Amino acid sequence: MQFRQWIPTISMVIILLVGGVYAYSQNFFQKDQTTPVEAQWISFTPDTVQKIQIKPLPEHQEATTPSGSSTPIVLEKNKDQWQMSLPASYPTNSYMIADWLTTLQAATVHNIVEEAPTDVTKYGIDPQQPNMVLTTSTGQQDRLYIGSKLPTDGYYYARLNEGAIIQLAQQTVTDLSATVFGFVDTTPIGWNDKDMTALSWTDSKDQSHWTVHHQANLEDPSQDRWTFNGHSITAEQASNLTDSIKNIPTDQLPQPASKQSSQSSVFTLKVTRTEQGHTVVDTYQGFQNADDPTSIWVTDPTHMWAYRLPSESIHQVIQSAQALSK
Repeated sequence: MQFRQWIPTISMVIILLVGGVYAYSQNFFQKDQTTPVEAQWISFTPDTVQKIQIKPLPEHQEATTPSGSSTPIVLEKNKDQWQMSLPASYPTNSYMIADWLTTLQAATVHNIVEEAPTDVTKYGIDPQQPNMVLTTSTGQQDRLYIGSKLPTDGYYYARLNEGAIIQLAQQTVTDLSATVFGFVDTTPIGWNDKDMTALSWTDSKDQSHWTVHHQANLEDPSQDRWTFNGHSITAEQASNLTDSIKNIPTDQLPQPASKQSSQSSVFTLKVTRTEQGHTVVDTYQGFQNADDPTSIWVTDPTHMWAYRLPSESIHQVIQSAQALSK
């Protein structure tokens, strides 16, 4: 009789136990193990950015930057083309600028240190000297500040406009620490093979000369006709030769082309191509200083800039051409 009195209680306990097991199996009582998503630091559309101003951080500044390591970088967009106005009007690499903007867009806030700071200097931030300024086509400006490293490794103090002091990952700061050289077009010789109709190379030392002609097949590009000094070569042979010329990078900032006028000319490269239905001839001139046989300075078709290229790379081009002559 006493056992019957406990039946309702026992039933209730069983129900609770079963319910608890079910709830646990459905993760009702388990903590969320998902890593919280960090907030975006700055929201902007890269295509609307019209001007970029960068003041490099001391530990990431470039030793070869003219006028000292604190030289600012200014990039401005003109008719959808990026141009550098500081420290000089160097030709730019638009892909590197796009990558930099993408990196900035992906930057996230790791943690908020102080919501409404009254003294930002204690974080290593100069309120009068933003490290980056973005200006959009509408004139809107965003000022970004990078401060000191946190006592714990891996993060920097940072601030957007007059906002909170936040923690920014050191890797992000490193990726955003742009150098002048990082934005410069380091491959001075370039064209699209499908637009090229002729290429001629004249060596000033031994007076040798060779030419490549390209006849495009508009219906089937695989049937394009290539010749070297009048005899047929394959598209692969032509591509190997043209790539060996186009893929020679410089290892330092360009110099004004006028500085090369006193040096000896070693080669002349002329590239004939079509552009919007018109024939264009680009001329590249190679110069060498007798005191530096390891380098050749190549002036671009605008005759504004000269780029230092390794002599060995130029010799490899000549050897590749000689191989096609056999």
